[in-house]
Amino acid sequence: MLSLAGLATPHSSASAADVTFAVIGPREYELPVNYKDFFAFVQYGEFNSSSQYFDARGNLTSQPRQNLAIGLSKFVYFTTFDSLPGVGIAFEAILPEAYLGVRGGGEQLGFGDTIWGVATWIKPTENSTLGFQTFLQAPIGTDNFTNNYYANLSSILFDVQGERFSFTGDAGGIFRSEQNAPGQPRINPGMTFHTNLRLGYKLNEPKFPVEPFLSLDYQYNTASDLALSHLIIPNSHGQDLALGAGLAWFYDPKQSITVRYSRSVYGVNMTPTNAVYLKYVYIP
Repeated sequence: MLSLAGLATPHSSASAADVTFAVIGPREYELPVNYKDFFAFVQYGEFNSSSQYFDARGNLTSQPRQNLAIGLSKFVYFTTFDSLPGVGIAFEAILPEAYLGVRGGGEQLGFGDTIWGVATWIKPTENSTLGFQTFLQAPIGTDNFTNNYYANLSSILFDVQGERFSFTGDAGGIFRSEQNAPGQPRINPGMTFHTNLRLGYKLNEPKFPVEPFLSLDYQYNTASDLALSHLIIPNSHGQDLALGAGLAWFYDPKQSITVRYSRSVYGVNMTPTNAVYLKYVYIP
């Protein structure tokens, strides 16, 4: 019921599974207009565990098991302007918390790069939403989890509510500055393009306010190159397509809990998604 969050990618020799904005739930962009200003808090969580890896040909191979846990604490201020009736606006700040454990390679714990952004939207019809959101991610996380670059995350968002079905999602990209990690060559990171779709089924049972839903998450990463020579870094491009299912529990008008499981069905140069996602929304 709120706008999105993003994920920080751990800076590690191991490639961590991490589909952009995979944390969103059903009705994520079911947003109001012409409201009084209010605050909201959203806590997202993800736990991904895998001992496999998609190689450059899309085949699964074995690797040491890695466990990735990410928390995203999001603070949102919703506001409107009298000069823009029918337009919703949200300012967001997101703090990523991360844990990465690799069998035989130790454990890492810290904060990812903080994300700030704004989202704006309209309602073309009473039961639909269309908007745009853009975020800045700055390299101020702890040494073991910062990306060492600035990034802009921008995407189109939409939501459609029917009598029985809900459909929500986004499509966009991540555009990165030069990466300058201590002791490493300067790199021009590739771009990421992604989409996240959620299809929910409304039981319409007031005594059992649960909505089952299906999910699709896909991202494509273009190849990175060395900043000085512009040589392409081998196997730096990648893809991940993950399908999943879950339940959203709208037990209170100002609170909800969502749980979901997703798994990769196709990938290239990527640790596959094998993840459980959680989401808690609270509106004071």
